[in-house]
Amino acid sequence: MNKIVEVNEEYGYAIVEPGVSFFDLYEEIQRQGLNLWPSVPAIGWGSVVGNTLDRGFGYTPNGEHSQSQCGMEVVLPNGELLRTGSGAMKDNKTFPLYKGGFGPGLDGLFFQSNLGVVTKLGIHITPAPEAYATVEVDVPLESDLVPLIGTLSDLMRRSIILNSPSIANIFRIALTSQLPSVFAKIGPHMHSNSCVPASVLSEIQTEHKWGYWRAYFSLYGSVEMLPAVKQTVARAFAPIPGAQIVYKLSLPGTPGSFISAARDIGGEQIPHSGIPTVEPLGIVDSRGASAKGKGAHTCFSPVIPPSGRELYNWYLTAKQRTTDAKFDFFADFHVYPRYVIGIALVIYNVEEDEERRMKSWYEDLIRDTAAQGWMEYRTHVQYMDRVAAKLDFNEGAFGKFARLLKDTIDPNGVLAPGKSGVWNSAPASAWNDGKGEVSVVV
Repeated sequence: MNKIVEVNEEYGYAIVEPGVSFFDLYEEIQRQGLNLWPSVPAIGWGSVVGNTLDRGFGYTPNGEHSQSQCGMEVVLPNGELLRTGSGAMKDNKTFPLYKGGFGPGLDGLFFQSNLGVVTKLGIHITPAPEAYATVEVDVPLESDLVPLIGTLSDLMRRSIILNSPSIANIFRIALTSQLPSVFAKIGPHMHSNSCVPASVLSEIQTEHKWGYWRAYFSLYGSVEMLPAVKQTVARAFAPIPGAQIVYKLSLPGTPGSFISAARDIGGEQIPHSGIPTVEPLGIVDSRGASAKGKGAHTCFSPVIPPSGRELYNWYLTAKQRTTDAKFDFFADFHVYPRYVIGIALVIYNVEEDEERRMKSWYEDLIRDTAAQGWMEYRTHVQYMDRVAAKLDFNEGAFGKFARLLKDTIDPNGVLAPGKSGVWNSAPASAWNDGKGEVSVVV
């Protein structure tokens, strides 16, 4: 199941099987010499299908993978083969082009679900642009997160910014700077049962004239468009005192000629041009020399409105929880036109006390975040039941309906029991003990 069924440059899509990684898709596009920039996540070794079905994201204009998906082939629990959307008609050529099809839309049933096994998936891909620029916007104050998010999301709603901006805080900026002088200051505090003091981060920020927050995004368009879009971006951020805009790369382009990411860019820290990488994995062993090979990371990732106000309030709570647990708050916030994913990433060492504090931190954030009215967009299997339990509208009507579907489609609980908190009413092969643990009946 690792076949790339088709890559179509004219219409900008691919059809892939579950074993196809982001590296595989990118390399096939390069092999064929196509003018396409596939969206890839921060770490590119995963499955295109798997990432899409868990509502993952990447960094090109088609980076919202669940929205760029078009057409599925699914094996149902009874062994029957189903195609969604236009694929419901045999040999229909709009299978990867028109998601709606005719009648009920079934694609959503197979996102974060256990109702079928997706064996083929269509995904839309961004055409290579004529002109391109990578942008970093720094703002100096912690409270500047509010106007930063508000401005970015407004520019996205107006289709000025086309890809999802990633937001870093000063700790992430320092950790990923690759500057020996910076790591000499934060390194002594990065070990088990410790975190970098705010005073050290403030000193680094002042010395290097960095922002407390930094937004990373890119601009894509025609030769004529790029200068005007740059002017619009500059005007939008001008009201934030001390905001700095830096173009790390600017390719004004040639009319009628498309930029080759491999030839003209050659890799980026954040893959806005669709070149997959695994370099971010290097940070997991950063928590002390004694942790070499013993580092791990996890993240908590709620969906929050995009004004900046709600995110800032949640962030203050989450940051306090993180420092109380003696971890460093690593912000990896992602902005979309009408929501923000507020990812708080924690790096920890694989040892008993660190793991205990990490798990306690996670449980606290589940409660805190639900109390503020937000929920995660995805979570580790260990916490799926906890997160699903917060879906409490109308006495849990959503969960009841999901269970009804599971009982009807998969009455014996054959597929992934408990995925996303969905269980059979009386599972034959397993049961949930209410703590996210599964016991198998032999």
